[in-house]
Amino acid sequence: MARSNGLSDTDRRILELLQSDGRASYSEIGAAVGMSAPSAHEHVKRLEARGAITGYRADIDARVAGIGVLAFTLIRQAPGTTATDLTAAFAEIPELEECHHIAGEADYLLKVRAVDTLDLERVMRRIQGVPHVYTTETDVVFSTAFERRPLGLGPSATPADQTDERSGA
Repeated sequence: MARSNGLSDTDRRILELLQSDGRASYSEIGAAVGMSAPSAHEHVKRLEARGAITGYRADIDARVAGIGVLAFTLIRQAPGTTATDLTAAFAEIPELEECHHIAGEADYLLKVRAVDTLDLERVMRRIQGVPHVYTTETDVVFSTAFERRPLGLGPSATPADQTDERSGA
């Protein structure tokens, strides 16, 4: 059964496998989902073409790379400027690993990586210098239990199926 997004159970399983090991061979993928390597290759290419797979990368330990400080910064825009998109300005700051436009009291949530606290101060001054940034609130991370968890794709289910499971019906 497929969800409304059109992903089959096989597609979901392939995506789960690739999230765990982006370097898995087509024969390994095929064996895991019960198809030939060429069929697995076609499935992966279709998932890439649909935009379900957006890229492949190596995950790097920031501490080993000498980038030991992780912080999250909430940005509030100046009153009357919330229609102004600050994304392009934030994208020019290489220390920003993520940028999220959010609902709530703040307008943006930024994930910041810095070498040390002095470097974090420099990055924060640069962020604060972006036009229309009104206030910032930064929380420094002491430790991280987990990051970049694979998306839980699980077996396909309709919202009605999920409701029945929770209610015990």
